[in-house]
Amino acid sequence: MTTKVVIAGAVRTPIGALGGGLAPLRARELATIIIRALLESTDLDPMLVEYTCMGWVMQDPRSPNLAKTAAEFAGVPSSSPGTTFHENCASGGAAIHSLARRIMLGEVSLGIAGGVESLSNVPRFLFTGRTKGQLYGDMTLVDGLFGALTDANVGDGELMGLLSERLVDRYGLTREEQDEIAFRSHHGALKAWEEGAFGDYVVPVEVPQRRGDPQIVERDEGPRPLTMEELAAARPYFKRDGGTITALNASSVNDAAAAVVLTSEERAAELGLHPLAELNAFYNVGVEREYMGEGAFKVIPPLLERAGLGIGEVDLFELNEAFAAVLAAAFHDLPDLPRDRTNLWGSGISLGHPVGCTAARQVVDMVHQLRRRGKRVGVTSRCVGGGIGSGEVLYSI
Repeated sequence: MTTKVVIAGAVRTPIGALGGGLAPLRARELATIIIRALLESTDLDPMLVEYTCMGWVMQDPRSPNLAKTAAEFAGVPSSSPGTTFHENCASGGAAIHSLARRIMLGEVSLGIAGGVESLSNVPRFLFTGRTKGQLYGDMTLVDGLFGALTDANVGDGELMGLLSERLVDRYGLTREEQDEIAFRSHHGALKAWEEGAFGDYVVPVEVPQRRGDPQIVERDEGPRPLTMEELAAARPYFKRDGGTITALNASSVNDAAAAVVLTSEERAAELGLHPLAELNAFYNVGVEREYMGEGAFKVIPPLLERAGLGIGEVDLFELNEAFAAVLAAAFHDLPDLPRDRTNLWGSGISLGHPVGCTAARQVVDMVHQLRRRGKRVGVTSRCVGGGIGSGEVLYSI
């Protein structure tokens, strides 16, 4: 990069369970809450925000171009444009990458980027009724949430969990190594919460109730003190006969929002902002959609090459745990990937996987994890339905 792009603020909401504490809030409301909290945490004048980019997978017509409207409801002036991104599980990353490019090209000097998802509020769809051949007869509602968990372009439509069972076969993964990854994810996340690691930047969310005071959601709802015995007892969920992926070694379905302030190093100095990290490199690769999980680790070598780094020079990694099989396959494919420096604060299995938010959540968490641990270089990556790998290299400042 010729222009150094820095992160001058990074916050996220707690990650809510499906139908959990954040369920009453739709995606636009969550996005507004996190943008407002980001502005407050950095003491940034909203009038200085030149562009807003937000990832959101399960978009619906109730909130067209959420990035623009959420920012405006948060106090950003109406003259500041915004763009909403759909890149499946990398949508929040796509928003960050796009805003970084705008800064590098000199189009803007400061903006907000992030991601949001409210899977609790995904509509059910009626896909019939627009052609003459459908003037009569019954019509069936299709669950949009179920569609989010399926790749319609593999066979007759294949659940992401079944796609990940293909990784199990390709890389010779065992059920035990997947359960061990899930165990480490939950206990790493719980330890981080117990030690106060998330407390400085995870924003409590007030959720209005029909009666009485608002409910305050302050903590991720996913991490649990699961035992290896409980993990081993879970039945295969996607491939009932001979499968290894269960509901406990797969990511959950969630609600959340995360956002960062991106700006140039020069603009940060002009405004007296204190950068937390440099966005040193970012990259996407394509993989076979039947093996979409490979994207989380196939992106790492070319990403590191762009940053001029070897894998041993990275202090911390987070590869999103869409499934434990993804991380297990990464350890097989990249034998130098250090287990003791990967997903130390948990990931999709424990924290959750609010798809449009996940990539932004990873960046936000990595920024703070590097600083808390006194480390320099972090890598975040994720696999993407349809066959993509997406990732970033962050340098703590």
